[in-house]
Amino acid sequence: MIIDIHAHPVFAGMPVHPGVHRLSQAYYNRRALELTLPDFVQELDRAGVDKVVFLTSSWKGQPVRERNEATAELIHRYPERFIGFGSFDPNAGHEAVDDVEYAIKGLGLVGVKTIAQNVEVFYNDPRYYPVYEKVQELGVPILFHTGPSFLQTRTKFGDLITLDDVALDFPNMKMILAHMGMQGFMDAHSLLVRHPNVYADLSFWPLHPSYRSLIPWSLFEETVPGKILLGSDFPVGQTPNEAIEAVQGLPVSDNFKTQILGENAARLLGLAVSQDLQDM
Repeated sequence: MIIDIHAHPVFAGMPVHPGVHRLSQAYYNRRALELTLPDFVQELDRAGVDKVVFLTSSWKGQPVRERNEATAELIHRYPERFIGFGSFDPNAGHEAVDDVEYAIKGLGLVGVKTIAQNVEVFYNDPRYYPVYEKVQELGVPILFHTGPSFLQTRTKFGDLITLDDVALDFPNMKMILAHMGMQGFMDAHSLLVRHPNVYADLSFWPLHPSYRSLIPWSLFEETVPGKILLGSDFPVGQTPNEAIEAVQGLPVSDNFKTQILGENAARLLGLAVSQDLQDM
């Protein structure tokens, strides 16, 4: 089973946040990938991707529930192929907790995502903690954006050191560091080593052709092989196929590549791992 744990349900003809195109242009020198939904499914077929996790994004002061419902609607169109994570705004107080509970129990989503820069709240701010308590109670993973976000947001809110507090205060909450910290990949490594409940995906920055050689892949293989997850960051970063090809080209063992491509995510999400992937 190959699992892309980091993609966004944004397709041709849909409204797109202007920062998506600016970020894609800044890092990949192209507009965000514009595929129709059927074209995207064909891309998954060509790449051999079994499941994709679609992530919902939220911004400070903007309605969240409708975004979560839109993600759930898409998931229900391809329930065997797509998995959904909802989102929330920690500034909304108890409403944020209600949004998370509704996303999981009411809409059938299986995790949540947050971007500190978008909501202008540090991850260890008390405003986040009621949501963390609910996420830990529900037993679902939470994915944190790490590294810089949209070009006109303040990077300081996503400081990785704040997640050390969160991991210590919520040791039973499954945490995913999106983008493996980007330029802070060694800080991300420290969190992965120190905290049993912390994982990281390789979306957007770590697999970028210009940056992947900077990462000490052998160190991650030797120390945290069960914690690294495949991510494409479609449509901002790569296609799932490009991300898979990047993983296949990493200077690591075939076993570690297999873990990255799906074994680790399947275990984290509670999915069965196919024998085909185990035999790769």
